Amino acid sequence: MQDIQLIALDLDGTALTPNNDVSPATVDAVRRAKAAGIHVVVSTGRICGEAREFAVKLGADDLMVTAGGASLSRASTGQCTMRMSMPWEAAVRAAAAVERIGLTVMVYAGETLLITPYDEMEFGKYKSNEGFLAVKRVVPSIAEYIANDHVSVDKIFARSSDPVMLQMVRAQISQIPGVRVMSSATDNIEVVTPAADKGTALGMLCRDLGTDLAHAAAMGDSENDLEMLRAVALPIAGFVGSMVNTIGVMGLIYLLFGEQYAAAGGQSFDLLLGVIMGVVAVNGIPEALIAAVLTLAVGKVLLGIFGRRGAKTAQQGTV
Repeated sequence: MQDIQLIALDLDGTALTPNNDVSPATVDAVRRAKAAGIHVVVSTGRICGEAREFAVKLGADDLMVTAGGASLSRASTGQCTMRMSMPWEAAVRAAAAVERIGLTVMVYAGETLLITPYDEMEFGKYKSNEGFLAVKRVVPSIAEYIANDHVSVDKIFARSSDPVMLQMVRAQISQIPGVRVMSSATDNIEVVTPAADKGTALGMLCRDLGTDLAHAAAMGDSENDLEMLRAVALPIAGFVGSMVNTIGVMGLIYLLFGEQYAAAGGQSFDLLLGVIMGVVAVNGIPEALIAAVLTLAVGKVLLGIFGRRGAKTAQQGTV
């Protein structure tokens, strides 16, 4: 395919160390990529205020995918430039479910992170970075705060070391219309609007930077990265599949019917290989580029359909 113009980096488990820091080797890799003219962007489940801290340390681009794809943000300001919030009633019900079952919860509302005093104590055991401290707002009850103030919620993050509790709350929230449940590790769940995912948001970010997903690469390690990885892989799959088909057909024509093909076209057999390669270049590459675009469009729809069917089957199996 054409040259990579953008690389999207997940943070936790990918660009960050186990101690939630940035290694000098990663900073150097980002520096070399940008020196080669490649955009390097952060694509994370974290809120923009936290993400900006790590984007600056990495030396990444200003634009970021944040809140698991529910928002686009700028590292320079720590402000969201685009938000995809959940329906208000669905957010209230989902927040009430995680509070009722007793999970540790953070709610992303634009640039503000809503937590309860208990949540502050629990998250404070491992979150001491400046970004987290700057954006948190402590409220007595998250569900009541969202309900009473009609807060627009982009994402709900809930954590527990008990897999049974996580499975229970995931099953309950999955029944709420207007939300999608995923995770970024085995000890958490993340709730967003069904329209939000890292792949969709990365496509928007690419457009803002004057490129597209066909010229993007991505690195991630968890469930909330799947749509992003699929989004950058689908154009590659379509392009490669089309080129393999074109080269395969033209190659077999050369091997099996070369002399007849040359005679029909009034060409010398000795020059036939060059003619065939010209067909591949003139017709095959444009067809492959069209295939990349079509594969992205159709593939995302099909993956969404099969993903929903798979999730429904899994939920029925747990009943």
